[in-house]
Amino acid sequence: MEQKTVAVAGGSGFIGRAIVRRMAATGGIKARVLTRNPDAVRLDSPNVEFARADIAEPASLAAALNGADAIVDAVQFEGYPVENPARGQTFERVDYGGVIALLAAAKQAGVAQFIYISGAAANEASSHPGFRAKGRAERAIRESGLSYTTFRPSLVYGPEDKVVSSLAKALKFAPIFGVPGTGRQKVQPVLVDDLAACVTLAIQGRGRNGTYEVGGPDLMTFDEMMRIIMNASGHRRPLFHIPEGLMRAIGGLAEKLPKPMLSRDAVTFVTADNACDIGPLREEFGINLTPARVGMAYLSKK
Repeated sequence: MEQKTVAVAGGSGFIGRAIVRRMAATGGIKARVLTRNPDAVRLDSPNVEFARADIAEPASLAAALNGADAIVDAVQFEGYPVENPARGQTFERVDYGGVIALLAAAKQAGVAQFIYISGAAANEASSHPGFRAKGRAERAIRESGLSYTTFRPSLVYGPEDKVVSSLAKALKFAPIFGVPGTGRQKVQPVLVDDLAACVTLAIQGRGRNGTYEVGGPDLMTFDEMMRIIMNASGHRRPLFHIPEGLMRAIGGLAEKLPKPMLSRDAVTFVTADNACDIGPLREEFGINLTPARVGMAYLSKK
């Protein structure tokens, strides 16, 4: 069977790297990492190549996609989910605008298949800019005429992540830990390797022209997830809850900084429910999803 070439936009990021490693390991796929700085990326595999490209420079995309059979869009902006409009790091520009640019380049280069890493709460009618941008991007993909598969993951974690690993690190040094909001918001954390496995199966033909929610096998509250993280890391701390209104007030002030660490929209993002209906995913992809208590065992080494 002829080897497929699959371009991965955002292939140097946390989710993108996992997808690239998984595809390259199959032997039947050559992964082409699209990145602004190929010299700074190191993924040693004969089935991985690099191309200089930037979604902010559409002219760079068509050449980078030349000869590719499919593209995976796993792009996230720096500091996600806290936007920084002054630096062009917004959901509208990256999540929606990036998809529009990649679709145009894919059509120009003759790429037949588009895989999109969206989000569990994607909805073009949402008042949240991130959920709305992803929903608009999904519609653009459906209407593009290309073969597609869209994945809507809940919280994605793994050894190289920022969220769960940062929570574990904070627990190590904090005598008590502040949980955003009520702590009752629903999450369904999914191991990044499970998401990467689904993407690879989609490249091989599963889930054609479908949209699939991707979560772990366990639906839990944020508080329950924190207890799993504490057990896995060995750092057990009392939890308290930071009122959402207080977080929004702080976020409103932080937005004015040159490099904001929090925003009002980011507060909405972390306090929103991220439950998934994983039945269709399991039926189509036949994957055994990793329980959080098993998947987060890497935290014991942090």
